[in-house]
Amino acid sequence: MGDRCRLITILGIGGIGKTTLSVKLGRTIEEQFDYILWRNLREAPPIGDILGELILFLSQQKETNLSTTIGSQINKLLEYLSSYRCLLILDNLESIFQDGTHTGNYRPGYEDYGELFRQIGQIAHQSCLLLTSREKPADLINLEGNNSPVRTLHLEGLGRSAQQLFATKGLAISSDHCRYLIDLYHGNPLALNLVSARI
Repeated sequence: MGDRCRLITILGIGGIGKTTLSVKLGRTIEEQFDYILWRNLREAPPIGDILGELILFLSQQKETNLSTTIGSQINKLLEYLSSYRCLLILDNLESIFQDGTHTGNYRPGYEDYGELFRQIGQIAHQSCLLLTSREKPADLINLEGNNSPVRTLHLEGLGRSAQQLFATKGLAISSDHCRYLIDLYHGNPLALNLVSARI
């Protein structure tokens, strides 16, 4: 966040802690923002619904006659993202992607989300959009870079810190068994937590 990124994607397998990390991050840096808005995309809401909610909130309920075109709504949202310092968190982005392809391509009717993300990544403003997903949006790959305001964070498994998880459960597991479980479950905190409850 110190680099003033406009768009950050947190990628990782299910249960790795993407949502937990995004919530903790929001709480840790909330004083740096005028507004923090979190929306779950698990039910795959149409982009018009999301844009309408965000604009209505940021306008303090004053923008009631929104344009019906998505392009105009994106432009209006960008005006607010330039006027205020906002952290927008969209969780479970993979819900709007085509099932089973793992290519980060949008489901039919959801392509306008890609336009929103591209514009947020390309147009100068003072806000940040944080996405959590199991898949990377395909259209953001060209916008990313070490010096770019568009970045991706890949969450890996717990590694040796999983021993602390087992210790909090009161389990005394040898380091060999711990490594075996970490490797078996790829360090996934949710899986390791579930398995530790059964040991």
